[in-house]
Formats: sequence, structure tokens, C-alpha cells
Amino acid sequence: MTTTRQLKAKYAAIAQLNLRLKASWQEASAVLQTNPVSDSTPAKTIAELRAEVYTLAQVSTTQQLKTKYEHLRALNFSFKTSWEKALTLLSANQQDFRAWLANPPEEYKALFAEIETVSDSFNSKLEKVKQLGQEARAMAISLEQLAEESQEEAEQLRQEAETAHQIAQQANLN
Repeated sequence: MTTTRQLKAKYAAIAQLNLRLKASWQEASAVLQTNPVSDSTPAKTIAELRAEVYTLAQVSTTQQLKTKYEHLRALNFSFKTSWEKALTLLSANQQDFRAWLANPPEEYKALFAEIETVSDSFNSKLEKVKQLGQEARAMAISLEQLAEESQEEAEQLRQEAETAHQIAQQANLN
């Protein structure tokens, strides 16, 4: 490459830098050393970067992103380089967290074991409660059916008693 225009065209990460400034050249050098762009991989669009950042951060707006991650507040998300920096930082944070989860300090291991025990106990009790709830529902349905049958029988007995009373009155009159 012989011009800054060619450099910016080839490397999207430095396209927004003002290469008239020494600090921008230093930043461009750092970007090129840490994120070399190969010719075989196409550069991501702002929309693709935004989607990846939002997914990693579990947010849906830049305001939520800046609120959740204080170190991203200084970035101007109207530039592609800001999205690339955010993606790099969030990816690094996630990798650090995964590494920490894989081998947490001893005090956390004990805490995680206790949480796991309590969670298992809660799940088994929850299953028992669900089972008891189903049994109670079945009992309630059975009781409703029994009440309906009893009410029907009571109605039949009332009608039979009424009929018997009418027959007895007719017999007394004759």
C-alpha cells in the first residue's frame, strides 16, 4: 500500500481514524498488531458488529450497553471502530469469566457447591409440591363429582318423598 486511503480501505478498523495525527497512527499501529485483517475474511458491517455486541452484552440498545458496561461509555457508536472495540472488550471479558468459572478460588467452589445442594433440594421439593398439587386437583374433581351425585340422589329422594306424601294424602281422602 502506498496511500492512507488504500490502508483505510483495506482495514476497516482504522477507517475512522484521522491519520494526520500522530496519536491516530499509534492507534492504527496498535489495531493492526492486535487485529490483523486477512484478505480471505470479509470485514464485518456495523450491523453485524452491533448484533454481536448486543448478543454478548445481552442488551438491545447502546444506552443499555453504556449503562451496563461503564468502560464503554466513552465510545462513539456511530463509528465502526467503536463497535469493533466493544466487541473485542466484551469478548475478552467473556473469555476471562469463562476461565474464572473453570477454576474459581476455593471460597467460591464451596459456595457453588452449597448453591448446587440447595438448588437440588429445592428442585426435589418443587417436584413433590407439583405432585401433591396434581393429587389435590384430582381429589377436588372427585369430590365435585361425588357432590353432584349426592345432590342428584337427594333430589330423587325428595321427589320420592313428595310422591309418597301425595299418595298418602290421596289414601287418607279415600
